[in-house]
Amino acid sequence: MNETTQRHFANFICRFGDDKVLLDYAKSIVVPAFTKDTYVRSYGKKTHYHFYEVELMDLAEENDDPIMVLAGRFVKQTELTRTQVFDDSKGLVHDEASLLSAPSAFFVLMLNNHRLIYFPETPHAPDINAFRVTAQQFLRQRHKEAIDLKYEKTRAEDEPPTKKSLYEAHPRPSLEVVPLTGKADIATFMRRFEKLKKINFRVVKPNDDINAGEILGQVRELSDALGSTSTKVTASSGDGLDIPAAIEAVTEATGSGNQDVSVSGLDTNGNSLSGNNEQFRLSAEIENVPLKKGSLVRRLVDTFSQLRSAGSINAPSADANAVKVKKLRNLL
Repeated sequence: MNETTQRHFANFICRFGDDKVLLDYAKSIVVPAFTKDTYVRSYGKKTHYHFYEVELMDLAEENDDPIMVLAGRFVKQTELTRTQVFDDSKGLVHDEASLLSAPSAFFVLMLNNHRLIYFPETPHAPDINAFRVTAQQFLRQRHKEAIDLKYEKTRAEDEPPTKKSLYEAHPRPSLEVVPLTGKADIATFMRRFEKLKKINFRVVKPNDDINAGEILGQVRELSDALGSTSTKVTASSGDGLDIPAAIEAVTEATGSGNQDVSVSGLDTNGNSLSGNNEQFRLSAEIENVPLKKGSLVRRLVDTFSQLRSAGSINAPSADANAVKVKKLRNLL
């Protein structure tokens, strides 16, 4: 199956310190970080990443509660080079050439439930990790600008705040993008193990989600009590862990998108085998891709809703953040 026909889903976990999350700074930091078209992340001298034509949209019908999304393209501008070609009569021939290329992925970030739909729309499209690194850089760049602006506005006050106090009051953003997994994909991958030696559970502090997996509930409570943003738990056995039980444990742990799981062991040929959320991420095929942006956004969101209704995706209820989301309508 061609990768460019696949949609992937992830939990977009953006936090500002211990107490604030994505929607608390949506207007001042998150939306501008995606819509300001001057932000560019460079990798080396020839590769540059940026967001393109990102819009804040409300998908709700008139008079309904808002369904706010950020939708647009993530572009990788690069230069492909070659040094030689193969000629049937001459063999390898030195021939230097270069070609500009700009593969892209389309994305929809649903602000009501901070779930991300990621759709690589061309061959060699930037992957979701490149998206995470770029988004985090732009969020932090916009955060710095916001702090600088607030500092300048308050300098004339009798007792103006210091930049240190502003950073303490408005902590620097952190970002995790955790792929959502599918039970069938987990089972298929896990059954490749002849001997499953180790499972690492990394519990990530969520946006506003209630902890969905009882298996790690006490660990979550301990992590919160210690002020930790992530905590690891390891299950291991030299003789091999029980694979059916491991499938259930990994499925439960990754279902909420707040646990990053890695597994390792030996396959049936005795070779090392390892995997994580990326290997058993949930994906869905898209056919007859709509050409118009609005139609594509609705198709992607409709697929997400169908998978959620079928129990394949776990996400907070739409009204969980209704008050904060309604405030974003003022930006339209």
